[in-house]
This record gives sequence, C-alpha cells and structure tokens, in this order.
Amino acid sequence: MLNLQDDFPTDIAKFPWTITDANLIRSLILYGPCKPDINFPVNNNGKRFSSSYYFLTTKSGTKIPRTWLCYSYNLDCVYCESCWLFADRSYGKFKWDWIYGINDWNHLSQSIQRHESSIQHLDAAKIRSIWVKNETIDASLEKQYTDEAVKWRNVLKRLIKIILSITAGNCALRGNEGSLKIKCATEGNFLRTVRLLAEFDPILNDILNDENQKIKYLSWSIQNELLDILSTELRHLICNKIRSSSFFSVILDSTQDITKQDQVSLVIRYTTLDFEKKQIQIKESFLGFYLLSHHGAANYVELLKNTLMRLDLNIMKCRGQGYDGAAVMSGSITGVQKQICDIVPNAIFVHCCSHNINLVLCDAAKSTRKIQSFFDTVQDIYNFFSSSSPRWAQLAFGEEYGNKINKITLKKVCPTRWEARHNALFSLKHRFVDVLKSLSNIQLSSSKKDEINMATTLKKKMENAEFIIILCIWEPILKSLQVVSKSMQSVNLSLQKASTQLESAILIIEKLRDQYDQIIKDSRELCMKWNIPFKLSETRQRYAKKYFDEVDSDRRLTTTDDNFRVTIFYPVVDTTLLQLRVRFKGMKTVCNDFIILMPEILTSMSDELIVKSSYDFINKYKEDISSDFTRQLIIIKGYLSSKFQTNYLKKYDNSRFS
Repeated sequence: MLNLQDDFPTDIAKFPWTITDANLIRSLILYGPCKPDINFPVNNNGKRFSSSYYFLTTKSGTKIPRTWLCYSYNLDCVYCESCWLFADRSYGKFKWDWIYGINDWNHLSQSIQRHESSIQHLDAAKIRSIWVKNETIDASLEKQYTDEAVKWRNVLKRLIKIILSITAGNCALRGNEGSLKIKCATEGNFLRTVRLLAEFDPILNDILNDENQKIKYLSWSIQNELLDILSTELRHLICNKIRSSSFFSVILDSTQDITKQDQVSLVIRYTTLDFEKKQIQIKESFLGFYLLSHHGAANYVELLKNTLMRLDLNIMKCRGQGYDGAAVMSGSITGVQKQICDIVPNAIFVHCCSHNINLVLCDAAKSTRKIQSFFDTVQDIYNFFSSSSPRWAQLAFGEEYGNKINKITLKKVCPTRWEARHNALFSLKHRFVDVLKSLSNIQLSSSKKDEINMATTLKKKMENAEFIIILCIWEPILKSLQVVSKSMQSVNLSLQKASTQLESAILIIEKLRDQYDQIIKDSRELCMKWNIPFKLSETRQRYAKKYFDEVDSDRRLTTTDDNFRVTIFYPVVDTTLLQLRVRFKGMKTVCNDFIILMPEILTSMSDELIVKSSYDFINKYKEDISSDFTRQLIIIKGYLSSKFQTNYLKKYDNSRFS
C-alpha cells in the first residue's frame, strides 16, 4: 500500500521491480506518476535532470505531457512507469533499462526518443490506457463473473421457489424423468413446473433450450442439495425460536422407510411470546428424521441426547415427553420416558391422547371374536356397493334416482382411526333398511352369479339379531369418543377442557352399561323395520367332563340373552372404561398439577387455597418458579375476577336494552 506520509509515495525505489497486485497497481495509477519539481542533484559530470523532459515540445511550441516518464528521488534516475507496471516480461526483446532507471543525462533525449517508439513501451502504454479508463482485464473478468453470478442467482431463486411451492403441498419432486430435451409423460412435478414457467420466463427458457449450456441445475442431485440447504436453514431458524423459549417438550416416534430402516421422527413442542402483540403461541415443529440402528430404550435416549446436543438445545429445559404406548418408549422401569425422567425429573410423560383413544377402542374390539367379525362385515358391505357404480347409485339415489342424492351414504371402515368408524356405523344404522332393500333387489334382478351370492351372504349376516345388537352397542360408544377425539385435535383446546370432555365420555359409557335393556329395545325396533325375527343364535352347550372327586359339574348360562350380555356387552363396555382410566392417567396427573393455572378454577379458589396449592406447585418446580409465584397468582385472580364481572355486566346491559 502507498505511504501517503512520504513526499513521493509512488517512487519506484519503494516498491519491487515487478508488481502483480492489481490493487497496488490501481493505487499507483490513481495517485499519479512520480514527477517531482525540485532542484535536481548534479552528477559527477556536472549534469542534472530537468523537469522539461516531462513534456514533449512540438515545433509549434505545444507541450504534450509524457505521463509515462517519472523521476526517482531516491535513485536519482528516470524510469518508465508504464513499462514498470504493464510491460510484458515474457516479450523476447524485453529490456529492463527503463525499469531499473536511466541516469545518462548527456544522452537522455536520444534514449527517450528510442524508448517512446519501442514495441515494449507502446504495448505497455496501450494497457495503461485501458487501466486508466477502468477497462482492465481484471475488471472485464470481474464483470463477466458478476453477470454469471447474477444469472445463476436468478436461476436458483426460481428453482428454490418451485421447490418450496411443490413441497408446501406435500407433493413429490421427481418422477421417472428421461432426457431434458424430450418431454416425458412420467416426469416429476419439478421438471414439469420448470417447463411451464420457462414458457413465460426468459431465464428458465434459456437454461432449458440452450444446447451449449451444459450446466442446468436441474438434476436430482441438485434438487437433493437444495432440499438439504433449505431444510438446514429452516431447522436453524426453528432452533433459534426453541432456544428463545423457556422450556420445550419432545415427541418421538419411529417408522420404517422404503429400505426397511427405522427412521425416528423428532418433534419439539414449545411456546413463543410476542410482547408487542401480547400473544402466546404454542407450536410444534418437526426437526427431521434420524436413522436408528438398534431399538433399545438406551438407543432412543442416546439418539435424542445427541440430536439435541447437535442442535444446541439444552435437554435440561425439557419439561414434557410424548411417545406411543410401546413398552420400550413408555415403560415405567426401563423405558425411554423413565430414563429421560432420571435426567430431567420434571419431564412428565403423556401419551398422545388421540392415539390413546384408538388403542382403547382396539382393546375393546379384541375382547371377543364376534366384534372383529362384525367390523369385517361392515367393511364388506361398503366394498360391495362401492366397487360397482350401478350398485352404489341404486343405494345412493334409491327410488328417486336422478332427482336427488341421499345425504348419508355408506362410509369406509378406517383400519387405523377407530374413532372415525362411527361414521361407518352411523351411516349403516341410518340406511339399514335401504341397504337390505338394495341387497334384495340385487338378489332378484341380477344376472351375475357372484353378485347374487355376495348379496345373499351380506343380507343373511345383516338379518342376524346379534349383528343388529352389536351395531346398537358400538354406535353410541364410538359417538361419545369421536367427539372427544375431534376436540383433542383442536389447536386451541385447553388441558382442563380436554379432561372434562374425557370425563363426560366416561360418564356416558358408564350409563350405557346400565342401559342394556334400552339397547335391546332399539335393536328390536330396527329389526321390526325389516321384519327380522329377534332371536339370538343358539349353539349346542358344551359341558366339561365331571370327575369322580368333583362335587358339581361345569355350569353354563342357559339363557341366550344373558349369555350375550356377559360374553359380548359387558366385556366391550368394561374394557373401554378400564382402558380410558388407565391410559389417560398421565393426562389427569398433568391436569391436576396445573389446575391452579386454569382461569376458571383460579377465580373460584380462596386466597388460602391458592397459597397452599401454589406452595405445592413451587416445591415441584422449584428450579423454574420463584417464591413470588403465590403473590402473582393472587393478583391475577383479582384481575380475572374483575374482568369476568365486567364482561358479565356488559352482556347483562346488552340483553336489557336489545
């Protein structure tokens, strides 16, 4: 760099003979040549340099400056700045004379004339003029690089927008792509979207149609790389929000991918506070899939700890765990939830509520074989009608074919979401007679033997009193739990409300246990609509062999109605009630611990009870809550009470004057 404190900062004596730094060359040119106008020193021959040599004087007296000619104060010689900075050292007739310096003052004029006409000097002067105009080779290359970077930056912007648009709808990017030059009917959404936008966008059109352009950024590897970059950046943003939150909960689950390898999904549940908008939001963010080689509880715990550490998330801030009901995850002795609780004692484990309801109903359905056969029959009825458009139309339109469609149609029996099976049972119960009419019509009018046989089989199963009773048993059970399951999937559902709805469902099912006679009555009424004889199937009684030392023989229920009540009705209802109480024990525990924070409960509590409850709460979360928590609760109670009273008065005034 130039030392501007010197009298002559561009003097060649202060720099190397060959300069390759473009910035230094640019600085020397911008500052100007070294042309001191001083009292030049005299040499041994009594000669000295004159500042008149800085100019070329024509015959007419015009002075033309020699911009290339410089004088070195330190070396007492003249030199050519153009050759010093820009002369081609690889030139065959290259000479260093005018770079090292000339101090032969007697023949200086002749030396200047010879040098000005030399090829070395002319080429150097030409390059110098380009630099002065800021049209250097480096600038040209830099502009070319800049234009190229802008072009590919615009291409990447479009490709990233396309990827974000496609993935926002959970659509696959790739299909069975062929050559980019040939449109393929099986190509994926990504290439199809690129081709569509290329018709309106010149940048993408140039990428697709330019045969000389070998790099296009459209291959599957580039797509994967862009996905990795986007996911990494998004994960970084999510982790920043999680770190800004006081606490978080973890949700883990594993599943096999297409290569039969276990992939563990990690979801973090946390809260965000917006003090400006005065909003609190509860968010659940998916952080990715992680490969799991072994399936022990210790392996899950190690994977979770390493992943949180890699994401710079402190596991000590974990206050909740959510897993499925597998023993390796929810085991109370060596399960994942127990090992995490050993690390973070306040990380409470809660089973997924909606998943729990499915498990409750699964256990209830496994209580007897007839229940499993019942749902198979319901699915067979749906398959029979849905597999044929004429059969479905006949059932859907009925006698008013072509005028209107009945609003309630048969529904599919969902194999995983048991609470959704209520729709299938409700529609079958509502359209029970219509289904039997359609089956009878098919029996009489169809010319297909397989269709007649299937219709006959289904009609025979539906005309069974046991089938109708099971339908009347399961429909109210599924109805009560469907309401709870739907509400539990709501974002704004509070813990207290979820617990209340669950208790309501339990009460409904408990009342149903004492309403067996009413279920039988409803079943009889449904049978009467089609004149089905209400008679339970009787099987030959089996007796255990009586040995000589036994006092009494094996007793069996002789009444068919009592047998159905004991072997089917009670097991279904009791299993449902038992599983609801056992599986939702964790949720009730959390609800009881945090009940003091529920506004409805807090406003109804006395100050003494608030002090006692808050003391227990502080002891449990002493590392998270200060002793001032009790005073804050009492203040909040007063604020909420006045707010509720104000809202009540407003409603009262509006009702009076409306």
